[in-house]
Amino acid sequence: MPLDAAESWGVDGVIVLNLDRRPDRWAAFQDAWRDVLPWDRVVRLSASDGQKLPGYSERPWFRGRKRDQTWAGRAGCTLSHARALREARRLGWARVLIMEDDAIPAGSPAALSKTLSTAQASTVGDMLYLGGREPIGVGETVDGLMAIHGVHDTHAYVVNGPLRDWLIAHLPDETNVWGWIARERAVDRWMRREIGRRFSVKLCQPQLAIQADDVSDITQRREGAYAAGAAAKNSARRPSELARIVEMAEDRVRAAVKRAVGF
Repeated sequence: MPLDAAESWGVDGVIVLNLDRRPDRWAAFQDAWRDVLPWDRVVRLSASDGQKLPGYSERPWFRGRKRDQTWAGRAGCTLSHARALREARRLGWARVLIMEDDAIPAGSPAALSKTLSTAQASTVGDMLYLGGREPIGVGETVDGLMAIHGVHDTHAYVVNGPLRDWLIAHLPDETNVWGWIARERAVDRWMRREIGRRFSVKLCQPQLAIQADDVSDITQRREGAYAAGAAAKNSARRPSELARIVEMAEDRVRAAVKRAVGF
């Protein structure tokens, strides 16, 4: 039986991002999570297609280069997550699980249920990643939850109301997404750097969701699935503010160059 949302998942609902042109992925997602998700609270949300956004294939950002589709995919991904967060707010969901359609369970439904029940009984913080790569600012792991500053990947994560609203306020919309993505490069990179400065972030250990071995909608290349093992080591060290400032300055220069010569 699917898990009970209120008792096991600790969320008001689940939003799954899926491009309209990829019904195959939506079907595969339903098959993969059929015995896991609380389907009475699952909403499929049409993902933003970067190749249909205003300004795609036009100057100053695009010059007909081979990676144009990759940058469009990154922009579409960013806007999709922003739309999912706004949809959660519209529905009145104070705590929402946002998933991408290439997320697959890591482990059996019973193991997922046990870990999530433990997580619900613990202090899970403002953001809980069910999976991710290259965590930074790694701290203690308690009850299967690793304290982190941030992590790559946005295929499955839970956010609460205050963080949801903060993200909505800071993510771009269609009017400024090209400049934003030229500067930040990818939404998960930006989230990895910024969220942990203001909010509590945790990562499930072992991970509960990984990404399928499939052709990426962003890079148009096959992205191999990765192991869900706990590869991160405990460390109290957090990313330095100086390193952040330097990185942001470099990003602004890179964005200016891309505006001048294109992606």
